[in-house]
Amino acid sequence: ITYGLTVQSDVSARDVEFKEMVSSYWLWYKGEGMGRISVEMPGKHNVYNSLAAIAVALELGMDFNQIADGLKEFSGVQRRFQIKGIKRDIIVVDDYGHHPEEIRVTLRAAKEGWGRRIVAVFQPHRYSRTKDLFRDFLSAFNDADKLVITDIYPAGEDSIEDISSEGLVDGIKAYGHKDVVYIPRKEDVSEYLMDILSAGDMVITLGAGDVWEVADGVLDELGNSLRRKGLA
Repeated sequence: ITYGLTVQSDVSARDVEFKEMVSSYWLWYKGEGMGRISVEMPGKHNVYNSLAAIAVALELGMDFNQIADGLKEFSGVQRRFQIKGIKRDIIVVDDYGHHPEEIRVTLRAAKEGWGRRIVAVFQPHRYSRTKDLFRDFLSAFNDADKLVITDIYPAGEDSIEDISSEGLVDGIKAYGHKDVVYIPRKEDVSEYLMDILSAGDMVITLGAGDVWEVADGVLDELGNSLRRKGLA
């Protein structure tokens, strides 16, 4: 049983649309149009994920309406494009993505669904992963208008000679990214972001370590600035 976005697939999505958190499409099954599917998860990768689930459900004999209703009610999982909050028209998102392809599809989903300026904060996870996937990381952030990279989260590993976040930043710059900075301590990132964020931006924290704390810190800082202005 095949699934995908082409007419050759047994289970296929056509007329795909992305609108903020919702991905929707017309479902076809073995050449027959079944109806509209809506999933409250952004991005093409989640269209593929939902098609895989639908293929299994159809093979188990589930009714299309049951499937459509179930997917519409599914709100995703924690730390996968999790909207932490919105303040001053700035959306703050946290995502567990730490592999280059995960990062790439997450940033693409943000661009397709919202069309906002994307400010990404990435905490590399493990020295060994940074070393093994170094070249793949260089192009993974092209959909981030601005990129901040913190020190590597070791996850119990010893450091590896010549592998560092500074080196990764240099490589991403050399590959062509126009706006990437290195801020070693994640505790200093919120202060930096307060100087560059504008209404209409989206902040996305990325990584499998504790970078989610940056997302919380940004929301706190945004809330504090509103209270100082008497707007909260």
